[in-house]
Amino acid sequence: MKTSSQLLLTFLLNAVWQIALVAALASFSAWLLRNSAARYLHWVWVSALLLSIGIPVITASRVLRESPGTISATEIPRANELTIEPLIPVEGSVSQTLPSTDVFLLSPMVGLILLGVCFGVVIYSSFRLCKAWLVTGRLRRSAVDLVSDKRVAGVVQLCTEALETDQRIRVCSSDHVPVPITIGVVTPMIILPDELLGDPSDELLTSAIGHELIHVRRRDYALNLIYEFLYLPLSFHPAAALIRRRIRQTRELSCDELVAERILNADVYARSLVQLASSAPTLGRLSVTTTVGIADADILEARIMSLLKKSKMDTRRKRMILIAVSLLLLIPCLGAASFAMKFDLKPTETTMAVQEPSQQQKQRADEEKVMTMRARTGSSEERENELRMETDPKYREEVIAKQELEFKMRAVRQAALVKVARINMDQAIQIATSQKPGKVLQCSLDAEHWKEPGVLAEDGLVFYRVILVANDEVETGAVTHVWVNAVDGSVIRTEKELPRKVRLPE
Repeated sequence: MKTSSQLLLTFLLNAVWQIALVAALASFSAWLLRNSAARYLHWVWVSALLLSIGIPVITASRVLRESPGTISATEIPRANELTIEPLIPVEGSVSQTLPSTDVFLLSPMVGLILLGVCFGVVIYSSFRLCKAWLVTGRLRRSAVDLVSDKRVAGVVQLCTEALETDQRIRVCSSDHVPVPITIGVVTPMIILPDELLGDPSDELLTSAIGHELIHVRRRDYALNLIYEFLYLPLSFHPAAALIRRRIRQTRELSCDELVAERILNADVYARSLVQLASSAPTLGRLSVTTTVGIADADILEARIMSLLKKSKMDTRRKRMILIAVSLLLLIPCLGAASFAMKFDLKPTETTMAVQEPSQQQKQRADEEKVMTMRARTGSSEERENELRMETDPKYREEVIAKQELEFKMRAVRQAALVKVARINMDQAIQIATSQKPGKVLQCSLDAEHWKEPGVLAEDGLVFYRVILVANDEVETGAVTHVWVNAVDGSVIRTEKELPRKVRLPE
């Protein structure tokens, strides 16, 4: 649950600024290419959509890759012989996993609201896409083949020869569509409105069929479905909606250019386009269907101006601008992908209080049981040492002097260890519990291979030793020792310690 919430929040909150950055870069790139072919503009916005989904996914996936629980066995350094000093108890609730310091913590209420709003928008967009798919299916079933229409067959043949394509296409008619549309991935279908077939102008029919044939040749229907699915997880962002709209608009501009180059004169096609687009509904048709067609874009004036103007950009300048646009899109986006901010829900003081009282009592009883079993193993040795200290003053002085020396040496070593350690004790506990979930009993910072007091040798290893009770071993009294590298956070090794049996006197 913790990893999933951190993953979703990291994806969502990084996507907010990353998608806005991509949209801004794409807008500037489109401005640089304003005098070039529309197909270049189209691929700029398609690239922007791919970057908008790819960069947040890469950023969020770093949370999984950097998760301590995902460290592979080949990455775990091994310690030879570890000398462990007496351990420092962990204060507070030892069963709580603490977050890393490089994670931005959000209030649980704020995080849940953000995730709820995001999921609500995505679910609503998914519902609209499913509804559009059903409407498209009804349009397909209502279409009537125009196999016997010689006029339509002649126009189709003329357009296919001009486009140099031999793909099999079904041309149908329907009274449910106001403008020509294209449907189908494997077997494309062009559906013409009944009113268009009744128009005596061959130029109008040629413009409509030619435009839809170019959609078929470019496989725009299949690509449009892919773009819609990519847009779904980004539908909460206004900049993603802008990118999606620009893809539709530049797609129609690209088709218009090809019609004017291959099939009809630009002036003739522009007049036909005005007449065809005037019959389109006022509201956006693609909000209720998944088809592609001549009236997809709401930029009729821009389409007419694009047909009538002539590009004056030479080939060398165009090539330089294309290279500059590619670098402009890729370099900042790669930088944005590497700059990953991680987010998670802030732990609350009432996290443990939400458990049932019986469960809390059981946890306390389990902890007391384990501590009692561990205390029994060392009770006999402690009694012998205490008895000797009471009866032997010289031994007592030696023990006190040894304890004072050990205390001073430990202070020197601890000061040196704190300087070397890159992760804190809370992070070490989090790494250990991710490797072996359970209740933490003790944790200490130590090292091996000292050159002299307070100075580590070249092969010295600084580590945290975490002692915990695994969730599935509470009844047995066994404890698990986890050694965590204090520099890179890797798990050095994990060992299980079984309770020693106390031999009763005969």
